[in-house]
Amino acid sequence: MKNILSVILFIGIVNVVSAQQIPLTSQYMFNNYLLNPAEAGSVDYMPISISARAQWNGIEGAPKTQFFSAHSKVGEKVGVGGYAYRDETGPISSQGLQLSYAYHLTLNETAKISFSLAGQLFFHDLNRAYLRPDEEDAALNRLKVNSISPDVNFGLLYYTDKYKVGLSSPQLLQNNLYSSTEGVDVPNLSRHFYLFGEYEFELNDKLDIVPSTLVKYVAGAPVQFDLNVKALYLEKYWIGASYRYNNSVVAMIGFNWENISMGYAFDYNLTDIADYSVGAHEMFLTYKLVKKKETSAKKFD
Repeated sequence: MKNILSVILFIGIVNVVSAQQIPLTSQYMFNNYLLNPAEAGSVDYMPISISARAQWNGIEGAPKTQFFSAHSKVGEKVGVGGYAYRDETGPISSQGLQLSYAYHLTLNETAKISFSLAGQLFFHDLNRAYLRPDEEDAALNRLKVNSISPDVNFGLLYYTDKYKVGLSSPQLLQNNLYSSTEGVDVPNLSRHFYLFGEYEFELNDKLDIVPSTLVKYVAGAPVQFDLNVKALYLEKYWIGASYRYNNSVVAMIGFNWENISMGYAFDYNLTDIADYSVGAHEMFLTYKLVKKKETSAKKFD
């Protein structure tokens, strides 16, 4: 019975992680680079961001995620960037790195389009001691505890000063999440597709409203989508809300102060897990490193 319970617990955790292989953030609209590498170089400053998320609070072993990211324009047509993250869920932990290159083309006086290719590297670890398997528990004991998965992310972005539409697809290679010494079936890293769009409405000289949406698709799973809206006052303070289809509602608040942005989000779960969890907390901090303007007449192509 102990052997059966350990296998059931392991399968349950793997299924959760398989459905959420790429860590979830609720405030991605303030750091679109986490969704799409084609965002690199799309602004005239270097955003350096950190974020932390604690999901399913009140449940032992619930997911905890931290991100660090930065990207910058290089010349007029090139953007480079990278991020690193750590994610822990029960006995499973993962770390990831991404380095990206984006090329931007000017379409007209207001619109640009960028294409990006990014290299990714994922490190996965399974703490078998957390599950306390028996010596004869073949499904667990044959798994390789540590694994490394290289991968590729592609991004496409069309943007202006008022709106943007982006498409990206991480984990294109779909490598194994874990490996086994004797052919035990293990899940693959699934190819994801993200479609994001937003538009900024200027109601007056003090208030802007920015609705946005994110559509997410993973093969073998239902299409998911988010509906978001934020209100920005004097370009300094904002409040916002999100609805994640059949999953949760999110409240957000934050501010801009000089070159610093800070935001907080609280997720209220709409599924049965709400009976055991008080929700999710998430915070981010961004510093906008503004490049000094050239003082000479020399221009770079």
